[in-house]
Amino acid sequence: MYSVRRGKSDTLWILITVILLSFFVLVFASRKPVVEEEPVIKKPVEKACEVKEHYKVYLGIDEVYVLDDTGYLSDDSEIASVKTNRVTGHKVGKTVLKKDCNTYEVEVTDLITAPYMSDEKDPLPCGRYTKEENDFLDEILKTKIAERGYGTRAGVVQAARFLVLQFPYHMNYFNENGRLPYCDGEGRYYHEGLYLNEYKTADISKSVAGAHPWGCSIFCYPRGRNLNNSLDCSGFVSWAILNGGFDPGDIGAGPAPNVFDLSDLGEKHRITMESLDEIKIGDLLSANGHIAMLIGIKDGEYYIAESNWGVDVRVINYTKEKLIASIFKNWVDMDEFYGHNDGKMNQFWS
Repeated sequence: MYSVRRGKSDTLWILITVILLSFFVLVFASRKPVVEEEPVIKKPVEKACEVKEHYKVYLGIDEVYVLDDTGYLSDDSEIASVKTNRVTGHKVGKTVLKKDCNTYEVEVTDLITAPYMSDEKDPLPCGRYTKEENDFLDEILKTKIAERGYGTRAGVVQAARFLVLQFPYHMNYFNENGRLPYCDGEGRYYHEGLYLNEYKTADISKSVAGAHPWGCSIFCYPRGRNLNNSLDCSGFVSWAILNGGFDPGDIGAGPAPNVFDLSDLGEKHRITMESLDEIKIGDLLSANGHIAMLIGIKDGEYYIAESNWGVDVRVINYTKEKLIASIFKNWVDMDEFYGHNDGKMNQFWS
């Protein structure tokens, strides 16, 4: 009996062992072999190179835009180049300035130029400027005046210099603009900024012949023919004064001694060799029914901006001797009118 029970027991143990071995074989057989994976190397995320800023650069002017850093290169140096960190525009067009991941888009425009005297500018065409261009020029004008000081003598001078030295077109003289009903185009001084697009006429009510932008033809009764709307002498001076931060009122430069005009805004001095030593840029010069503004003094010469028949809107330089012999008889000290505030004055524009 013992041997029989022992044989059954051995058989049972063998069976259990086989079952266990089969189980472990099945378990380990179903497991995938462990393969050592290569370590994943995370690459640094590259920084996207975005345009840092859009610049408009004025043709021939390198003092307006200065980059915050040095080492920039231009994609097209014929359009604009960079020396150290100063940008200079060479011809109208667009280019890109790059340094590492910093990028500037630059557009070179000829909407204004560097200040210069010239008798060879083309006449201002009617409708030459879009509303956007007119607005852009107005912003440039405001910026330049603000740099010198809005509401100062220098701000007024800057406005006059902008129109006669940096505006790229020639503007003709225009009789009695906006003040008397002879040649009423009303672009005289009722608006700040430049009067270059018809949208500026939208809110004009005081107009006999209908409001016109500068450069557009309108019939002029004293001349008996059409003239391009622009500025007369008092219109030009009033425009510069208004844009510089002062309102002179609707006054002209009448010849009648009992009529208050622009020459009465300050104390008058006879033009002599001695009195000219006291004159300052921003002061006015008067003749019989004519008014102008001194906008520069350099090397003994006086640069006078005016609008006059046969001269149009421009700047003319005089020596002391020529100025004494000119049509101008008096100069007007404008210190009181400007509140003795010269602003950031410079004697000349170069």
